[in-house]
Amino acid sequence: MRVAKADAGVAVDVRLVLGWGMVAIKRPTEAWCSAALLKDGFGQVIVARFKLSGDVEAGLFLVDIYCLGIKDAFLLKVSELEYETRILAGMAETGGGKESLSPACARKLVEGAVQYAQALGLAPHPDYKKACRVFGGIRPEECDRVFTYGHDGKPLFVQSPNDSPEFVDHVMKTLTRRLGTDGFHYILEAGSLDQEPE
Repeated sequence: MRVAKADAGVAVDVRLVLGWGMVAIKRPTEAWCSAALLKDGFGQVIVARFKLSGDVEAGLFLVDIYCLGIKDAFLLKVSELEYETRILAGMAETGGGKESLSPACARKLVEGAVQYAQALGLAPHPDYKKACRVFGGIRPEECDRVFTYGHDGKPLFVQSPNDSPEFVDHVMKTLTRRLGTDGFHYILEAGSLDQEPE
């Protein structure tokens, strides 16, 4: 086997010569988001890179565009079959389905959420740095979509069932210090706080 070379200055897909008249074409990088993300403020973004070997390197981001930025992140290396049947199928079954994004817009959306949360004093999940390796070579400035962060002009912190009391307390105190008690909205489970933010 050998790697086929393109003529100088000609942009083509990377191809691997398998035999007479047979080539494997590397699938282009693709990106998806939960259909409900931009409407409900919370969902997944996936950016996937495909290898000629048939493997897929996928960055998965649990995104909160209302307040927290990146709540969780993973860098996965799986087969293309597992990518299709487990990762993409799982996204389609949850969060109201999935929508295609250009990789440039996916990076712009994710990094915008990170920047918004950091301006509030909230850092992304520790695994974000590893997961965003899939962004290499993707140019967010090529995306002309405009993404809005926050809700009705303010951050909105919505407690999820998996948020610990310590995490909720950290977020509420951070937002209060940065914005004051009237500078953000929040929706908490009953009994999450012993007292209102001061």
